Amino acid sequence: MGQPDTPHAGIELDAICLPGLGRETGGGDSAATLSDASDHSLFVKSIFKKMMAQDSFLSFSRQVSNVNKILTMKYSSANDIADVILKDMALTSKVLKLVNSSFYRHFSNKGISTISEAMIILGTDEVRSAAAGLKIYEMMSGLANAKLLREKSLKGLQRSIMARQIALDSGYKDADSLQISAMIYDLGEYLVALFAPDKYIQIEVVMDDDTLSLQAAAKSIIGLSYSDLGRLVALKLHLPENIVNAMRPVTNFRVKGEKISEGDRHRYVCAFTREMCDIPMDKDLDQSLGQIMDVTAKYKGVLAIGMSRALELAKTSRDKMMKHAALLNIDPELDKAISRSSGVKNMDRLNVGLKKIQENLDSQLSIHEIFTNIVGILFESFYFTQVCIAIKKAEEQTMDARFVKGDNSQEFLKGFSFELANSLDIFNHAVLKKREVIVKDIHEKKYKRKIPSWYMDRFGKNEQAAGIAVFPVFVDQKIISMMVVNWNSNAHSMNQKILDYLSLFRELMVKTFTLHARKHNR
Repeated sequence: MGQPDTPHAGIELDAICLPGLGRETGGGDSAATLSDASDHSLFVKSIFKKMMAQDSFLSFSRQVSNVNKILTMKYSSANDIADVILKDMALTSKVLKLVNSSFYRHFSNKGISTISEAMIILGTDEVRSAAAGLKIYEMMSGLANAKLLREKSLKGLQRSIMARQIALDSGYKDADSLQISAMIYDLGEYLVALFAPDKYIQIEVVMDDDTLSLQAAAKSIIGLSYSDLGRLVALKLHLPENIVNAMRPVTNFRVKGEKISEGDRHRYVCAFTREMCDIPMDKDLDQSLGQIMDVTAKYKGVLAIGMSRALELAKTSRDKMMKHAALLNIDPELDKAISRSSGVKNMDRLNVGLKKIQENLDSQLSIHEIFTNIVGILFESFYFTQVCIAIKKAEEQTMDARFVKGDNSQEFLKGFSFELANSLDIFNHAVLKKREVIVKDIHEKKYKRKIPSWYMDRFGKNEQAAGIAVFPVFVDQKIISMMVVNWNSNAHSMNQKILDYLSLFRELMVKTFTLHARKHNR
């Protein structure tokens, strides 16, 4: 799996020809065809411009060739493959930690100390696959600046594990390329959420309002589907054509597996793993089983995977994904797949509010007016008992409540204030780790040391606000603000859909700070 004969860097984006461009939406969606390359070229170019301006993405692009090198060494000696992995000390450490974890422990009681030893005990294919999977997941999660993106990275890792297992069980050719295709299957959606969060919100809203498919909703907003965007970028990163082709969605489920090509079979596996990994497995078991049954029935004629096998794949891929993720310091409790049920109290208020914020970002509205609108929208659209935006005082190392909406807004404005310090409490932990912290009930014993005494003394007695989510807001790597929401954990639970919206509101806050800073510096 080497470099393509003709490198894609530097060519005109409009000249990239993708098979099936614009044909995958199907199903009678209103945005079924792409009429003209000019409809989407400006958006695609803006995405590439943002990609090239971000150091972490440039690093991602450079390291793709290293992953290709690992995966293409099928017929090399164990020592040659080990040498490639050993050039990356951090990757070496993670691979050894993985193979010595409980997931692989039954292979060796003494522990494995070298990459070569791991290949002898586990096999070169297993170690090579683990190294490549860890490498790509690490690159994707390294770009993630929001919970939404980390969740997508985790699902990509799980898809890759499931796809590889299907390929090995069924004797498919080139399981390695299928592994990569499955992992980056939603690359286009990931990039829009990362570089154009306002567009991502609009697409989510269109899906809710117009009942369009994901691909059709994306096309209606940005001019091309998520799949088309992802494949354009994959080509730009020099990924081989067979990997790019496998990322193309499927719509015909009446075909039989023995009648399709190996390349098309890879497409169906990628689509199958996407649907399977989107099913929440830790909430309503009956509902999850029903969804798995529906997905299995849909693909059975093509992939010949029965219900029991699908359940086994879901469980083993998830277990293995969690082991891999733990090596990259992802909290398995925080990142468990959570039900994507709505959790929205007033969708009309949310849609109207989001639209107004987007329209007002470039207007003359002050930060005070925009943030007042944000806390109002969040409080009225979701089942929160309290919504707070705190701002870091420029002259002091403190974070103080400035915009509050809820049952005890005046008390929160007066009492929510803390010193930024090297502390493990949930607020400073969120700042130090640059990630959100979710606590479903502050009164649980395991959180006793993580909830600071000042917060418990002032607000901890309110049993109706036991759930808390803390979202730190960074601009140019500097902590600027913080979004804090509370809810009644006995009446409602935090779910992934709400977390997605909170992450996107945080992105709008970052954009607001950035735009106003530019105006101030003119």
